[in-house]
Amino acid sequence: MAADTEKPNALVLVVDDDWMNREMMQAYLTRAGFRVEVAHDAETALQKAAAFLPWLILLDVRMGEKDGFEVCQELKQNALTQSIPVLMLSALSNEEARQRAEEVGAAGFLTKTMHLSKMIEHVKKFLPSA
Repeated sequence: MAADTEKPNALVLVVDDDWMNREMMQAYLTRAGFRVEVAHDAETALQKAAAFLPWLILLDVRMGEKDGFEVCQELKQNALTQSIPVLMLSALSNEEARQRAEEVGAAGFLTKTMHLSKMIEHVKKFLPSA
């Protein structure tokens, strides 16, 4: 299947503690032409972000010991990863969660109930310019 992105080598790091969500997003992003790495917890996310330097991170808010807000804040405090855009993903759609995402440096906030094609549209907004 041909990639429909302008940058077929663009790497997205998907971070979610739910295996089904990870696999679904990985499959959908791969079909859309992105390269995808996945992480199931905060520590793995931080390690993979520093090792692979993805051009975008899709980060779940609710995870195990460390939530996505804390992970985003750590990414933004690390000189190596601070410029990587982070899109927070959550079933929460309230204004408080959106504001908290903004406070920790997230580039955006998407609800998980959004149709996956809409998620791809949002992801494409963060493609690096040529």
